[in-house]
Amino acid sequence: MATTAQRLAEYEELYKKAQGYDPNQFQNQFEKEYNEAVNYNKDLIEQQSGALGELQTVAPTLREKYMNTLISDPTAQMALIAQARQAPITQWSTASNLLNARGQRYQDILGKALGAYQTSANQANAAAENAWRLYQDALQQEQFNRQLAASRAAAARQEGINLADLLSLAGQRGGNGGEGKKPVVPTGQTTPDTPYWDALTAAAAWEPENKTLANIYNGLRDTVGKFIYENPTPISFIKKLFNRGK
Repeated sequence: MATTAQRLAEYEELYKKAQGYDPNQFQNQFEKEYNEAVNYNKDLIEQQSGALGELQTVAPTLREKYMNTLISDPTAQMALIAQARQAPITQWSTASNLLNARGQRYQDILGKALGAYQTSANQANAAAENAWRLYQDALQQEQFNRQLAASRAAAARQEGINLADLLSLAGQRGGNGGEGKKPVVPTGQTTPDTPYWDALTAAAAWEPENKTLANIYNGLRDTVGKFIYENPTPISFIKKLFNRGK
């Protein structure tokens, strides 16, 4: 399972990638590359410009020409001039139509390119948002694990009353009513008359008032009682008690 640090690094990388998308910059770059590919429509622009220049010179040129010819009728001259103007007009119109067609085609290509680019940008944003949610989930899980570990540690500390403290407490509480009492041992074994036995006798008779402490004490008392029964001397009891976990 990925750690919070790994989730955060993944989010930061995806977020940086998502922030790198810029539709305006993409469109400008696309337009530049497209114009370079078609040479900025230079061919059609030159054709259109040439046709317009020729159209502007047709009438003056033909009028000057007809002044020195037999075509003196103004109506005939205007008809000839109009006829001569058709060729440059057609050239100019053709160039204009091609420019419009290229412009429409450019818009179609640009629209598709922008659509694909925007889709990629949306996917990058979605990936970054998902990575952020995964990071938040990992962070919450980590916090929960820490709280759970702390709770378990606190419970362990609360239940971790050691035997020495318990026996000491038992000796303090059982001192008044346990004096002179001797533990019951199997037949044939002796019971030394020492403060050790007095403390154990008092511990066996003591019942703590606190319920939680009583539960802990009762479990320990059963274990201690078994050791006392099987080991009537203090030395044997202590040795076995400390060697039990080995």
